[in-house]
Amino acid sequence: MERDLHDGAQQRLVALSLSLGVLQTKLGADPDALVELTQARAQIAVSLAELRDVARGLHPAVLSAHGLDVALESLAAHAPLPVRLSVNVDRRVADAVEVAAYYVVCESLTNIGKHADARSATVNVAWANGEIVVEVVDDGRGGADSERGSGLRGLADRVEALGGRLRIWTSRDGTRVRAELPCA
Repeated sequence: MERDLHDGAQQRLVALSLSLGVLQTKLGADPDALVELTQARAQIAVSLAELRDVARGLHPAVLSAHGLDVALESLAAHAPLPVRLSVNVDRRVADAVEVAAYYVVCESLTNIGKHADARSATVNVAWANGEIVVEVVDDGRGGADSERGSGLRGLADRVEALGGRLRIWTSRDGTRVRAELPCA
């Protein structure tokens, strides 16, 4: 898997970054375009770093170094829309549980940005009755379907592998994703 990611997705991201660099040179003095290209190249660099971590079987360094709350603050800060975040977990839990919670939020925010046409999202993470409960809610157009895409199905598999449960409710007023992750 590491080799496939390196030879495939990572190489495409590097090529994209190089192409954006060439385009940046051709645009010259257009300050708005230069700002957008610089931001795009920075996002590619972040994506490459995350992809390299995944390829090595690691989870984000911020998660292991600083815990779930700081890692989720970072996700919310870089989300493609405003995110209201509430994390009420007063202890560290097993790495696998923290990683699953992190990826539930990460994939949900990514899906919202790509598909929901939402104005905002809310992320609530709390300790309740021996489990971490993660809820991500958006005010978009709905339509989330775990059968059509691999992202939500992969999240469900990750959560279920830990003995947890992932549920999704969607309507034309938005989508709610709820993961319950046991911490026993």
